[in-house]
Amino acid sequence: MNNKYKLAEDINLKVNTSVTYCSDAKQYNVPEFWTEAGKFGDCEDYTLLKRDLLLKENWPANKLFIACCWVETGGYHCVLMVDTDKGIFILDNRYNWPTPPTQLPYTWDKCEREGIWCELSF
Repeated sequence: MNNKYKLAEDINLKVNTSVTYCSDAKQYNVPEFWTEAGKFGDCEDYTLLKRDLLLKENWPANKLFIACCWVETGGYHCVLMVDTDKGIFILDNRYNWPTPPTQLPYTWDKCEREGIWCELSF
């Protein structure tokens, strides 16, 4: 089993500390542009990079979910939801540690798994 909590924790911290937040509007001069984060990125860019790094470590694709939510300030946000050997956790650029989705101050909207979007609630 390659969906180990420790691997998710390590990749979350690695990406969060190596990427500097920058909005798509500032970086690309467009409201939204989904791409893996390089030196800079916004929430979905962090999410895509984390997903790619986990897949390269042979994490099962069916145990990774792109999730969208509203944060406590009302803004829309994107995170990576991972199914680990210790349960489901959120990898978020706002937190350096994996967090259970029910412990975050978010209102969940939808998630994507293997190209299909569905409603999400906890």
